[in-house]
Amino acid sequence: TDASKSNYTTLSLWDTYRAWNPLVTLIQPDLVPHLVNTMLSIYRQQDKLPIWPLWNGETNCMPGYSSVPVIADAYLKGFTGFNASDAFEAMKSTATNPLQSGVPYVLKYGFIPSDKEGESVSKAMEYAVDDWGISAMARKLGRSDEALVFGKRALYYRTYFDRLSGFMRPKDSDGMWKEGYDPA
Repeated sequence: TDASKSNYTTLSLWDTYRAWNPLVTLIQPDLVPHLVNTMLSIYRQQDKLPIWPLWNGETNCMPGYSSVPVIADAYLKGFTGFNASDAFEAMKSTATNPLQSGVPYVLKYGFIPSDKEGESVSKAMEYAVDDWGISAMARKLGRSDEALVFGKRALYYRTYFDRLSGFMRPKDSDGMWKEGYDPA
């Protein structure tokens, strides 16, 4: 079948991008372009890549924009059957979408303040992974300026590492560690 015509739903991407999607590139490679084209179709419908589309609607209930590493992995492994330039634009647009949870703070401060956004550290760690994927894809596409921008954003995770406690920790709007932190 034509990969651009297939449509998949219930993509629990936060749960699958680390292991299942990379496994699919090895054991069912013919499915990969179908999945990427589904994500691009969803992007065209909702102006951002899917997070967790369920029952024909976006739930937005997972941290990150986890379709990005799936698309980047497919492109970096040499998969075809989808428009790489369109995919890159969708990735970049999603990563800068002001309606994406926490992204306005990332763009303004370089971190997500815990007093402004719930799950700030979890979202930031996911965004670091996602932004690395955008940077890697930009590099392979020859878009060095964008590779640098998203490569820098991929390192924002460092903002959350507290050397004294040895943990990633939330920060408030002033850039100070959130009080009352207990890793247990």
